[in-house]
Amino acid sequence: MDQTQRSSSSSAVTANSRAYQFHPARAAILDLFNLYLGRTSRQKPEDSIRDPPNKTQKRVLALNRELPPRNEQFLLDFEQLQSQFGDPEQLRSVTEAVLISLVVQCSGHAPRAEFLLFALRSLCSIAYINWDTFLPSLLSSVSSAEMSVSQGSQVLPAVSSTSLSQSGMLPPSSTITTSNFQSSNPASPLPSVHCIGSPAQTAIESSSCSTLSPVKASDITCSGQQSKTKVNSSIRDNAISSLRQLCCKIILTGLEFNLKPVTHAEIFYHMLNWLVNWDQRQQGLDESDTVKSWRPDKALIEWLHSCLDVIWLLVEEDKCRVPFYELLRSGLQFIENIPDDEALFTLIFEIHRRRDMMAMHMQMLDQHLHCPTFGTHRILTQTTPSISSEAVANMRYSPITYLSVLGEPLHGEDLATSIQKGSLDWERALRCIRHALRSTPSPDWWKRVLLVAPCYRPPSQGHNPGAVFTSEMICEATVDRIVELVKLTNSEINCWQEWLAFSDIFFFLMKNARKVETTRKILSFHREERNSDPNNPQSILLDFISSCQNLRIWSLNTSTREYLNNEQLQKGKQIDEWWRQASKGDRMMDYINMDDRSIGMFWVVSYTMAQPACETVMNWLSSAGVTELLPGPNVQPTERLMAMREVNPLPMSLLSGFSMNLCLKLTYQMEESIFSGQVVPSIAMVETYTRLLLLAPHSLFRSHFNHLVQRNPSLLSKPGVTLLVLEILNYRLLPLYRYQGKSKALMYDVTKIISALKGKRGDHRAFRLSENLCMNLILSLRDFFLVKREGKGPTEFTETLNRITVITLAILIKTRGIADADHMLYLQPMLEQIVGTSQHTWSEKTLRYFPSVLREALGGHIDKRSLAIQTWQQAETTVINQCTQLLSPTADPTYVTTYISHSFPQHRQYLCAGAWILMHGHAENINSINLARVLREFSPEEVTANIYTMVDVMLHRIQMELQQGHSLQDLLLKACASLVYFVWTNELLPLDILLLALIDRDDDPHALRIVISLLDRPELQQRIKLFCMNRGPPEHWFYAGMFKRVELQKALGNHLSWKDRNPVFFDEIAARLLPVIPLIIYRLIENDAMDPAEGLLLMYSPFLAYHPLRFTFVRDILAYFYGHLPGKLIVRILNVLDISKIPFSESFPQQISSSNPVMCPPLDYFATLLLGIVNNVIPPLHNNSKSGSVGDASNSLRAMHNKPPAATQSGPTNAAEGQKAFYQIQDPGTYTQLVLETAVIEILSLPVSASQIISSLVQIVVNIQPTLIQSSNGLHGGSNGGQGSVLPTSPSAGSTDSLGASRSSPSVPGINASNFVSRSGYTCQQLSCLLIQACGLLLAQLPPDFHLQLYMEATRIIKESWWLTDGKCSLSELDSAVGYTLLDPTWAAQDNTSTAIGNIVALLHSTFSNLPQEWLEGTHVIIKHLRPITSVAMLRIAFRIMGPLLPKLANAHTLFNKTLSLLLSILVDVFGRNSQPSAAAEGSDVADIVDFLHHVVHYEGQGGPVQANSKPRAEVLTLIGRALESLRPDVQHLLSHLKPDLNSSIYAASHPKLVQTSS
Repeated sequence: MDQTQRSSSSSAVTANSRAYQFHPARAAILDLFNLYLGRTSRQKPEDSIRDPPNKTQKRVLALNRELPPRNEQFLLDFEQLQSQFGDPEQLRSVTEAVLISLVVQCSGHAPRAEFLLFALRSLCSIAYINWDTFLPSLLSSVSSAEMSVSQGSQVLPAVSSTSLSQSGMLPPSSTITTSNFQSSNPASPLPSVHCIGSPAQTAIESSSCSTLSPVKASDITCSGQQSKTKVNSSIRDNAISSLRQLCCKIILTGLEFNLKPVTHAEIFYHMLNWLVNWDQRQQGLDESDTVKSWRPDKALIEWLHSCLDVIWLLVEEDKCRVPFYELLRSGLQFIENIPDDEALFTLIFEIHRRRDMMAMHMQMLDQHLHCPTFGTHRILTQTTPSISSEAVANMRYSPITYLSVLGEPLHGEDLATSIQKGSLDWERALRCIRHALRSTPSPDWWKRVLLVAPCYRPPSQGHNPGAVFTSEMICEATVDRIVELVKLTNSEINCWQEWLAFSDIFFFLMKNARKVETTRKILSFHREERNSDPNNPQSILLDFISSCQNLRIWSLNTSTREYLNNEQLQKGKQIDEWWRQASKGDRMMDYINMDDRSIGMFWVVSYTMAQPACETVMNWLSSAGVTELLPGPNVQPTERLMAMREVNPLPMSLLSGFSMNLCLKLTYQMEESIFSGQVVPSIAMVETYTRLLLLAPHSLFRSHFNHLVQRNPSLLSKPGVTLLVLEILNYRLLPLYRYQGKSKALMYDVTKIISALKGKRGDHRAFRLSENLCMNLILSLRDFFLVKREGKGPTEFTETLNRITVITLAILIKTRGIADADHMLYLQPMLEQIVGTSQHTWSEKTLRYFPSVLREALGGHIDKRSLAIQTWQQAETTVINQCTQLLSPTADPTYVTTYISHSFPQHRQYLCAGAWILMHGHAENINSINLARVLREFSPEEVTANIYTMVDVMLHRIQMELQQGHSLQDLLLKACASLVYFVWTNELLPLDILLLALIDRDDDPHALRIVISLLDRPELQQRIKLFCMNRGPPEHWFYAGMFKRVELQKALGNHLSWKDRNPVFFDEIAARLLPVIPLIIYRLIENDAMDPAEGLLLMYSPFLAYHPLRFTFVRDILAYFYGHLPGKLIVRILNVLDISKIPFSESFPQQISSSNPVMCPPLDYFATLLLGIVNNVIPPLHNNSKSGSVGDASNSLRAMHNKPPAATQSGPTNAAEGQKAFYQIQDPGTYTQLVLETAVIEILSLPVSASQIISSLVQIVVNIQPTLIQSSNGLHGGSNGGQGSVLPTSPSAGSTDSLGASRSSPSVPGINASNFVSRSGYTCQQLSCLLIQACGLLLAQLPPDFHLQLYMEATRIIKESWWLTDGKCSLSELDSAVGYTLLDPTWAAQDNTSTAIGNIVALLHSTFSNLPQEWLEGTHVIIKHLRPITSVAMLRIAFRIMGPLLPKLANAHTLFNKTLSLLLSILVDVFGRNSQPSAAAEGSDVADIVDFLHHVVHYEGQGGPVQANSKPRAEVLTLIGRALESLRPDVQHLLSHLKPDLNSSIYAASHPKLVQTSS
């Protein structure tokens, strides 16, 4: 129950009680009770205990008192009194108030307490007690009384009829001040727990006459304060015990009646509060003395047991007054000081048992293996800055946070320090860091995950979600990585790239938080002796590398110099001498022709003397001097433009060994020269600058627009600087920004430039370059995005970018899915933003390949093309008249100014259309000079509009002339000739926009034919050839030659260059086609033009080698059109890649060129793919106590680096050995992603169906463990014990029989597994589990077609398991079998007893873990195919499969509701009113499922880990309420609290607003 609601309800009761405190019946009722209690109204209650009575006083008093009437007379007397007063309801309230006051006063007097119980029962017999008001008031008064007792050394004041009548109801329970006690469980549902004082040692037996009246300090004669405190504590403890005991007895009486849910909740809360705080001691006691001597006394144990009786009665399944789940989330089982009491221990044990059972449905199988692979994007739940730090700690959910059993984060930054070194959690954390150090995920991941940890963050920043690593963990993982690399180096393995990648990350980490202990550990390592020739060039380089590392670390902290040995110091002296000779005088060092020894020495200098080294490099880049750049033909020579002469850029082989300190200095100096210098920089300097950024992506990355503005706010106001930045970004750093996760931010920055330029007249060069960059950025995005950073208002995109956005969304949703289902809510508003400013309508051929969600959203879009033609026809006469005056060969040149100044905008958009009509296929028919002048004066947006309208008009005219009998071939030739005039002859229009406009009109049968004709033109082919020749090799970072600057007009054409005089660096008209050619291929395939698409790829494959993201293009197009591409076209698409640098499997070429496509590749092929993912993608398990030592790890790494013989090779064959630097694999960005995506490309390229592929993979997974065991030399686990049982107790019983009785061997035929284990570096048990995870990860990357086949195959295997359909098995046997078969494969592997169902469920869960949320809706097919579900066993399996999805969907409400509804429907299948009764199945058999449903509903209501105030959403309660109507009553009442009904649900009753919402 919510604190605030409990407070308000109690306050209402208090107010009503105060209204009755002066009721005339109050004194009479009180006198009646006093008479039966043996008290006189004349006696002041405090007088009886003010002085401790001796025995004589007791005896005399007893002799002089009148005996009270017999109890049986009470009811008659009360009814007689009742008849004297009217308004029975007021009289009842007064009676309840008097009873409560007497309970508090007389609880310590046994006979009086017994009478009060008798009186209550008597009044109940005439229905005179309203328990729903009486019990909350009683509990509130008891809490207030206990609180008064707990106030330091003060004790409770007397509570008499007089004082009660003056104060009315005692304060409600919610007003009690809280203690410092907090539940151990962060997801505890209890509100702040109340401090009521702790029982201390008592030397006095509880007396029957002791009450809660005060014992004054002046009346107690004790020697010393300690005795006084103990006496006070003893009296207080006895008083509290007797009060609680009596209260529990009253509650037990009340529970015999039908109480409201809110009353049950109030009772339950108080009972839990008492139990949790059962040992709270009075403040001020000597704790050490108390702990030694104190033990629970008899009175305490009695009320404790009574309290337990109440709780058991509340949660008993027959009544289900309170769901047992409330105990599971209460935190009661986590109390620190459990008393030595069997009854309480029994309850706690039951809570643990049911909590563990419930947790199984929350967690996926092999959950502890699911740590990040960095192969797929993970969505971070963003926390609101305004929430409290405690809430932030509970909401923490990062890519490296492991979820605990109930979905709460296992460790956050506040708990990370409590992880013991060497524990499983410690190894889990290190596994993540080690994998990150190897696979080099983006710096965005490091900053989000590592650098927000407490040791890397100033205290002022407060809490931050996501950090779970301590500095000691990072230090240990870093040291492990160094040891790993040193061992690889000393064993003659080429791991140079690994060293470079590690040094970049290491510097990045040290720069953010340098740790002296880390450097000391690193310096303590000594290189082992090698047997190789010391004069070997590699050995020489490695010697100097070692010196570099040591000298750099030494320079970080002078106190560590003592760690350098004499040999290293001698090397330093030799290098100093070499440097003095090399830099003597004016001598210029030749960086291009340095030998290995000189390179090594210069590297060391870069560590020890970075500034002189920086100066020599800068001198080299400017050593050729400067030259004047001649202005173009249209530019007035107002001022001279000087530029650096070209030299050779520094090679990567030299740059790669530079210290990070030197790299930082160089980038700073180069930026100063490139962007702020007085002369135009050379291409060599710009190229060297970009090479440095690519070489150290972690340490050197900067967001250029923000970075340059911070350096100098006026820099980007210079056109030359802006153009250069745009060129660098578009042609050099696009993959780097994607790797950094900064593509969206850059897209928004570029959009601002486009928005400012699109309506500005004449500024075409910067606009078209910005638009092309934005086009590339949009196409590079791999997750959902918004067209505006703030998400609202009309899009600032151009018409072209709007269309590109829709295409990108289609590709993204279809091939990668939407990771966060909440993003689906933004899709429709964003499409409306785009459609609102776009004139385009997609053709049916394009729409049929769109994902359904996008197709439906765009389906109602009005076709505006016919309207556009109508508008043209209305304006045609005026437009042709204007164009005749402007464009006739004899036109007056002055009319150009008149046209620009006075023509209407709606007419100007038809200028090019009018020119095309007047041309009639002959360029000489129009005045090209006037047309060029006008187009230059147009704004870029007007030029774009002209292109789109010209295409519409042109296609419309062709259709009309065809109807008039003209030849189609002649019409197309004329159209192409006219377009060539616009694009090549006079260079008036940008070709990329023209081609995009044509392919977007693929609804017209002639548009794509014109596109193909234009791409076949010799003018374009010549331009492409010149581009490739001038640009150099596609991998520009390896080019050692001198770059040649192309003239501005030759590079960009007349229209874009015009009066601009800023030289080009990398820009070229042909390069603008790089994002366009892939889109043309897409459109051709959509229109079933497979042969033209293949021919185009053949022609343009050399050109597409310059595409910065061609690997992504290949992967996405294969996924987008999966099942629709012929084999020849697939091979042609694959040839776009540089096959020699992609880690394809050895047999892959044979598989795709097979002459018999019906044959599926052998299982060994698929197993090899999975092994490659295990070795290169999944985080290694080594350094774990179960998986060997660091030495074992190096062996496994060595196995990955060394190429095995061809006969046994299973890993990558064509790729370079070992890890790769980022600049070598800019697309996709990391080696782990390269391996994973390569496997995806292979699967998508196979000439067999998805069902055949899935069948092969599932067959491997189901039987992988026995296959590996039988093939290994050390273990033979074919069939161990248990063959006599009918249940699956071995691989032979659990794996093969469930697949089919005909199979005799549990191993998988077709897999050569003899060396699988040895090549992996794992035991066969570990490898079997990792292969399952690898298979799930691979399947999650594939299109949904594969997932559907997986779900169907999984359900087939489950349904064919013989023991599930065997009617002879008892319920207990089936239950045992289900628990056995659903054991985590990791645990089952330990005794070689994995099962088919266990493995297939683990595979499903591994797939689920990596699927985007949008695709999880497809999992519902599993339930569809498992039906009909008629047994509890099958119900458990279904819940085990689908249950863990619900917490994953906590923030995707629509999908959560659908999945929950599906699970409820199968519960109805088994326990429905109309279903066939399962053999003796009872509701209690699925108590764990009931608990799970309670928990997951609260989890979803909270949107994460369950908190104290978590509550279900009204929509979910309504959904469950409808489903419950179909359940049997014995099951329905177990879930009755999940209905939106005030009269049956404690959740609804506790949250009235929620019920109002649902109604």
